[in-house]
Amino acid sequence: MLIRFRVENFRSIRDEQELSLVASPLSEHTETLVHADRYEIDLLRTAAIYGPNASGKSTVFLALEFMQAAVEDSHRIWAPDRGVPRTPFALDPAAAAEPSLFAVDLLLDGVRYEYGFVVDSTHVHEEWLYAYPNGRKQEWFTRDASRAPEFTFSRNLKGENRTIARFTRPNSLFLSVAARNNHPMLDRVYAWFGSGLFMVSESSRAHLDLAGFSICQNEQLGSDLLRILELADLGISGLEVVEGDMSAYASRLGLKAADPELPVPPFSPRPATTVRLRHRAGAGEDVALPFEQESQGTQTLFAMAGIIMAVLGTGGVMVVDELDRSLHTHLALSIIRMFTNPETNPNNAQLIFNTHDTNLLDTSILRRDQIWFTEKGQDGATRLFPLTDFRARKHENLERGYLQGRYGAVPAIGEPNLGLTAGD
Repeated sequence: MLIRFRVENFRSIRDEQELSLVASPLSEHTETLVHADRYEIDLLRTAAIYGPNASGKSTVFLALEFMQAAVEDSHRIWAPDRGVPRTPFALDPAAAAEPSLFAVDLLLDGVRYEYGFVVDSTHVHEEWLYAYPNGRKQEWFTRDASRAPEFTFSRNLKGENRTIARFTRPNSLFLSVAARNNHPMLDRVYAWFGSGLFMVSESSRAHLDLAGFSICQNEQLGSDLLRILELADLGISGLEVVEGDMSAYASRLGLKAADPELPVPPFSPRPATTVRLRHRAGAGEDVALPFEQESQGTQTLFAMAGIIMAVLGTGGVMVVDELDRSLHTHLALSIIRMFTNPETNPNNAQLIFNTHDTNLLDTSILRRDQIWFTEKGQDGATRLFPLTDFRARKHENLERGYLQGRYGAVPAIGEPNLGLTAGD
C-alpha cells in the first residue's frame, strides 16, 4: 500500500508537495480503513484530487509515473550520456539548476519502506532506502554523490551491494541496477513499481479495451471481468466472445506479445476478436449487443475492468487521471465502492484519482481526509492540500462549499470580455 508520496521541482510543482494516504482521526467510514497496527497508523483505500483545469492535478500523477519509469528504466533504457530526462519547474529559471525530489513510503507484506531519490538533469544526487521490518527503522542503503564513498550499506542489507554499486552509472538508480542483478532483498520494493502500481491515463486508455477482449477469451478471467460489470449494476447479465485471430492481427502489424495470453497494443482497425454484452430485457430474455453499441461509459468501464481486476486481486495501487472521463457519476461511484468495501477489496488495494465530478464530493461516499485539492499560486506553482486543512464538518455539504470557493482550488469564473463592440 502507498502511505505517502512526495515530489519537488517537477513540471508545475515548485516546492515539495505531499499526498498522504494516512487516515486522520475521523469517525466516518472507519470500516473502510486498513489498520497497520505495528506502525500505529490507519491507511485509506481511496483518495480523490479536485481542482480547476491546469491547476496541477495531473502533474501529481505524472510525477508518480516519472518515479515509476525511473525505477524501471534508468539502468536499462536511459542512455549513459543523456543524463536524466526530468522536467523541472519552468516558470523559475533557477529551478532548472536545482534538483528534483521523488519519494514514497510503502507498506508491503506488512513491512514499511521509505524509498526515494534526488536528481537533476545530469545525474542522481541522492538515493535511499529504509525499512521497518520489526517496527523500528533500519537504514538499508544511502547514496550521496557529493561524498566519498558515494554509497553506504548497512549490515541489514545482505547481497552483492558494492559490486552492484560499481555497475551503477551516475544517471541510473541503484535500485534499478540491483533488481536487474537479482538482488534478493530489494526485489520486493522494485516489484511494487513494476507490478503493484497501475497508472491509467488518457494515452493508456486506448489500449485497455483490447486487453478486455483478450481477458474474455479466458473463461475464468472473463467471469471475473463480468463480476466487475455486475457490481456496477448496469443490467449486464453475461458476455459472449466473438472470436477473431489475434495472432494474425499482431503479425499484420509486425508485433509480438511477450506472453501469447496478453494482448498486443491496439491500432485501428480493431481485430476481429471482440465481445457482446448480454443485457436483461423486459420480456425476461437476455439481449446481446455489439460492443460498439454500448454507451461510452460502459465501454470505458469495460476497458478499465481488467486493471481493476488485477489491482483488487494483488492489492496494488490504481492511479486514474480524470476518473470522470466518459463515466457517469453512477459508474465512477461503483468503482470507488469496489475499493472502499472490504468485501470486494480483501487485499487492501488502493484507488487514487482526480476528477471534476463534484457529485462525488459527498461524505456519504468519501471521508473528509480522502479529499485533496490543487491550485496554482501567483507564481504559477501547484499547491496540493487536503480538505482537512479547512476543518469541514462531518455532515457539511462539501460540493456546495467547493463550488462556493470555501476550500480554494476553484477557477475564477466571470463574464467573458472578448473586446467586441455592438454594431449599429
